[in-house]
This record gives sequence, structure tokens and C-alpha cells, in this order.
Amino acid sequence: MRRSLFAAAFLLSSGLAVFAQTDSVKVKIQVILVDHDLNQKPVPHFQVTLQRVDKTGSEPMEWKTGLDGTAENSLAAGRYKIVSPKPIEFQGKRYAWNLEVLIRGAAQSIDLSNDNAKTEDLAADTPHPADAASSSSASGGDLTALFDRLKNSVVTVRAESRDGSGFLVDSSGLVVTNYHMVESSTYLAVQFDQKRKVAAKLLATNADKDVAVLWVNLAAFPEAIVAPMNPAGAASQIAVGQRVFTIGNPLGREKVLTTGVISKIEAAAITSDININPGNSGGPLFTLNGQVAGITTAGLRKLASIVPTAEVQPVIEQARRKMAGDSPPSAELLPVEPTDYFPVDSLRAVLQQEKLDTKPYFFDAGQFQVGITTPVVSYYFRHEDEMAAARKAAKRSGGDPSGAKPPASALEDAQDVRPVIMIRVRPKFGVFFKVRFKNGFQRMRLLCGGKELAPIDPGRGTFNLMDQRGRTIDTTYQGVYEYQPDAVSPACGGMVLEIYSEKDPSTPITKPIEAATVDRVWADLEPYRKAHEVK
Repeated sequence: MRRSLFAAAFLLSSGLAVFAQTDSVKVKIQVILVDHDLNQKPVPHFQVTLQRVDKTGSEPMEWKTGLDGTAENSLAAGRYKIVSPKPIEFQGKRYAWNLEVLIRGAAQSIDLSNDNAKTEDLAADTPHPADAASSSSASGGDLTALFDRLKNSVVTVRAESRDGSGFLVDSSGLVVTNYHMVESSTYLAVQFDQKRKVAAKLLATNADKDVAVLWVNLAAFPEAIVAPMNPAGAASQIAVGQRVFTIGNPLGREKVLTTGVISKIEAAAITSDININPGNSGGPLFTLNGQVAGITTAGLRKLASIVPTAEVQPVIEQARRKMAGDSPPSAELLPVEPTDYFPVDSLRAVLQQEKLDTKPYFFDAGQFQVGITTPVVSYYFRHEDEMAAARKAAKRSGGDPSGAKPPASALEDAQDVRPVIMIRVRPKFGVFFKVRFKNGFQRMRLLCGGKELAPIDPGRGTFNLMDQRGRTIDTTYQGVYEYQPDAVSPACGGMVLEIYSEKDPSTPITKPIEAATVDRVWADLEPYRKAHEVK
């Protein structure tokens, strides 16, 4: 999952207004549980708390679902923690949620479901006879077998501004996904599992149908299987009320199975109540006979929109014609995010510092501002205000502020911090005649001793300049690149950042990274390296 580990606000003071660069996202949260018969049950009047974790001084917000189990509002783009203060009991289990999500784009839908909940069995309760009967008669065993058989046909598609799902439709390495996932992206990759990711080549698209076909080299993933397509289309092979399921990567969770029911069938679209979260987009919609009925698309609509296979087949045939005589993409493995986490005790110790010198991590590079964040810096920023409040409370009660204990939320958060380095490049803005950005981000390179270091994820996304009323004044692009924990190292003998702008995409702005910055970043990752020393 792409992780944006910090967010900076740039303020401009003048006699007329104060401008801040931020993004406003229309967000819908839906709380829905699936019962033993695979029916979806919305949870009404359910309260969740949202707390922004990448910006200091943010206040928690309380949302409550309506009768349809949904709550909607607008949020500033950034990383948020979603917590359910009280769990809900349902069919012999207790469900609660505590997860982080990255809010970005124009609109985003987040489902709190069985898949991403923390569950606890209610051992003291006796199941209702009807529940037991429906459980035994449900097709849970069949779904388990189908999941095990088909999971290696589903992949994660990674592009500059978003991640999604895709599925293999040809043993030569053709992958089907959504067009909106890959449009205008100069970086395309397909990840098979937590350790294997390769470059992908775009062969064919149909923007109107939201279909794209990629080509990858399957030499890196011999376990891959082809998802069996339903060639007859929706009209003869599926029916309203039929149960379906998808396997995808919702909200950064890999290979998640989600079920639903067909609600409507049309010549060019299938409608279903299946939950399609960001990350599921581009995945396969399977019938219970294990065939692909269509491609799922994430959106804000309550009912998912699926492109039938009959609409996909012409794009696949176009891709097959283009690959004839062409060389396949490289099978070389690309860097992936580490599967483990940063040492917990080292992060918690950071909170005992009343002040953290952050100057080495932020600097200018021509018309851009650069920020390098480590697990230590991002964790400190997320809980800086909480610790300040805890020290004030200790002082008021006559205690020692330096001995203030971190809140439980901060201690829990330390268990889920990835050991990666994030480099964010944001364009500056000027106020000559009118407020606007000076440039736009195109791409960048991080050089170690003159050799480029491949990023885990080279992110490029829109960045808005907004006034106090939330109106967009100007829009440009920013870069958010994620790197391996040993990328920034004194052993390089000199590190350089090359930033390519929209104004001059062929000539980079060259910025040597100061030794003090390199040393600080290297020191921050020392606990992780020690934890992985060969003994």
C-alpha cells in the first residue's frame, strides 16, 4: 500500500487573505456486515471517530451513520485514523474498527466491513438455531475452495497516482484492469505478492468502457493462473439475484474476498450490491462457478458498476494483436515495501523527547520544497500534540512533565509503522499580481554516488492551492516517492536529488542532499538495521 507519511501546509500571509495548499475530498463511510447467508446488512446509527494523523493540531471528528449505514462529509486530503468507540455485536461476534486510510482525490468511499474489522467471538452467547442452520447451508466451503483456486489470477496494479486490482486473462501475461487506473501514468507495475513486482506495458485501452490491458512477464511468478472468462456475456450466464464475489486489494489489503448479489443486468453494464472500495477497482467479478462475469469499478455509488466480459473481449483481442512481434517487458523484480515493521520500542522512545529538530529533513530545491520523512519523523508528527497535552496535564497535577505517559492510541500506532523513507516534492507558489504555483512536478531521481536508486513507488498526484473559503485557486502536480530503508546512506559518498519540472521536463534541477540530512536519516533507521543484523 502506498503510504504518504507526512503532510505539510504552506501558508501565505497578505493584507487580503491567507492561502493554504490542501485538497478537499468528498468522503463516504459505509458500515456494512455480511451475515451467514452472504447477505449485506447496513449498520444504522453507528458512531465512528476520525482523527487526522499526519497534521498536528487536528481535532477528532465524530460521524454517525444513517438508516442506510452510511455517513458523508468533506475532508481535507491526508492520512486519517478511523476508530469505532463502541463495537457492534452481530451473529455471535463482536466487530470493531481501528484502521488508517489515505484520503485523496475528488471523492472516496470507505467501507467498514467484516474484512477489515477486528473480531471477537462471543463465547457466552448461544447462536440462534436459524443462524446455525444458515451457516451450515451457506456456500462458505465452496467460496474457500474458489478463493484458493483463483487468488493467483489477481494482481495489484500500481501507477503514479493510485493503486488498484487487475487479473490475468492470458498465459502470455495479459492483465485486465480499469482505464482510469493507468491513464496518463508514466509508471506502471504489477505486483503478484508481497515480494514480487515487475514492470508493466500498456497495450490497449477503451476509455469509454473504462478498460485497459497491460502486459507483464510471468517468469517472475510461475504460480500465476489465468482467470477463466465468461465469453457468452451477461445475458445468458448470470441472472438477477445470483451471488457473486471478487478478489482484490481494498484499502491496501491484499487478496481480500468480498461477496454480493447481482441487482441488475444490462447490455453494457452489470449492477451489484457488492462492496468495491478503492484498491478493488479493476478486479474480476466472479460467479460461483469460478468464471469472470466482468470488471469491478470503485466509486461513490451504493451499487457497484461492473463492465461485462462481452465489452472487455475486444480490448483483449486488440492487445493480443499489438503484442505480436513485440518483446515482453522485463522480468526483473522491482523494489517492494518491506513486509515487517519498525521496532516499536524505538518509536515509543521518540515521544519522550519534548522537541525534535526537524530542520535537516526539509529544504528548498529551486522552485520546489522538499521533505524527507523517516518512520521516526512521521510517528513524532502524528503524536506531537497528544504528548504536549499529556505533559501539560502532568504539570497541572503536580507531576513531572518529562515523565508523561503517551496515550494508548500512540502506543498502538507504533505497532504499524513501515520502515520506509518518503520524499515529497511540492512546488512553491508566488503572489506577484495573483497567487499561483510557480511550476509543476514531473518526475525525480535519487542518486547514490551517481547511480539512480529505484523507488518502491514513484507517486505523482494533483496538488491544489485553495483559499480560506475552500475554493481552488490553482492546481499543479506534486511528487511523493517511497524508498527502501537503506536508500539514504552515508556510504554513497554523496547523494543528489534531480527534479524534473513541467516547465523544463528534460533538464533537471540538481540538489545535493547535505551530509547532515543524510546522517540524520541514516541514524533514524539504525534501530531497524540492528533488528535485522545477522547473529
